[in-house]
Amino acid sequence: MPTLKTPSGIIWHYDLEGEGSEFLLFLHGWGVDKRIWRQQSKYFSQGYKVLTIDLPGHGESSWQKVSLSVMAQDLKSILDGLQIREITIVASSIGGIFSLRLYQACASNIKKIIFVGSMPKFSKSRDYPFGLDVAQIRKLGQQLRTTFPSVINIFFRSLFTKEERASRRFKWLQRFRQNDQAPMREALLEYLDILEQEDLRDVLKSVTVPVQFINGTGDTICNRETVGFLRAMLPRARFDDFAGCGHFPFLSKPHEFNAVLEDFLKTA
Repeated sequence: MPTLKTPSGIIWHYDLEGEGSEFLLFLHGWGVDKRIWRQQSKYFSQGYKVLTIDLPGHGESSWQKVSLSVMAQDLKSILDGLQIREITIVASSIGGIFSLRLYQACASNIKKIIFVGSMPKFSKSRDYPFGLDVAQIRKLGQQLRTTFPSVINIFFRSLFTKEERASRRFKWLQRFRQNDQAPMREALLEYLDILEQEDLRDVLKSVTVPVQFINGTGDTICNRETVGFLRAMLPRARFDDFAGCGHFPFLSKPHEFNAVLEDFLKTA
């Protein structure tokens, strides 16, 4: 597995595979790793060069406590090191926050951004009644301190709808995850602070490249009210919904997800 030590001192693990002249970067969310994109990397590597990365503290990547902006600069250095001049980002959950910071760092290198169950701010505030209550975020942090690592699996399960959890696909996912390596607790706690504090609404408003939002209609984090807010903020963006899906439509309906993503890649 290729690795790269970046200026922050973090050792990032990544995979780069596929054919084609265009690059796709897949960014995973909290508590999982780059293997969550297996069905996408397998499919899109037939026509694109696909870059999947373990975010710091997840999978095989190391961890140091640095700011999100520093991690975005690290990502930029990885793209520079791989001589990638233009790339489309597909970002799940907190990966969307990374993508916006990366856009700040190198907007001229970003061709398109696809947000999956993601938003520019994950914590509720007086002027932003969307996302998670701060109390919920802090409760999860406390659970990490007392019931780690079992709380990660409990949280993962909660991100799927009842309909999804009853499916054969979900049972397969649960079996597949049994051998997954747990992320680093210190990293997960720091990412919860990032989720609580980061507010990138102004950055999202400034994005000039084509944007797509893909959401499950049963997502309890990026819910229907949040999607309505995003539609109002970016009326020119494309929105695709997956009925009966929660936070990870690309896991529950990978073939349908790939088709919707591919259509946007070819037409936007």
